[in-house]
Amino acid sequence: MTPTAAAPDTRLRSLLRFDAAACAAFGVLMTAGAVLVERLLGLEPAWAVPLGVYLLGCAVALALVAGYPVPLRGHVIGVVANNAAAAVALAALPFTGLVDLTALGYAVLLGGAALVALFAVLEAQGAKRLTA
Repeated sequence: MTPTAAAPDTRLRSLLRFDAAACAAFGVLMTAGAVLVERLLGLEPAWAVPLGVYLLGCAVALALVAGYPVPLRGHVIGVVANNAAAAVALAALPFTGLVDLTALGYAVLLGGAALVALFAVLEAQGAKRLTA
């Protein structure tokens, strides 16, 4: 396969779509499965539901950015900034004393922070390849 000018856009678009799908999946879990989330993770519905709504909003925004005919650098930089802030918040929350997480809850939030940080790094690399 010969690399083309569209290849970076295609990779970035796929990454944005995967990020959107992950946000949608966890958003649905946090909102519709709030009782289960509380039981397994220790994250009360008062935290899980707003987090889920935020993730669903992120999923829509990511899908819109990924759907542009040509991804715009400014939009992708906004995605990167949001992901960076979310990664910091997810990594910090377990240690604030505001939530009483189970061991699995710590693992899920810290794992989620790592995943979101990875998305931020990869999407930032994609943004650097964009011309507009």
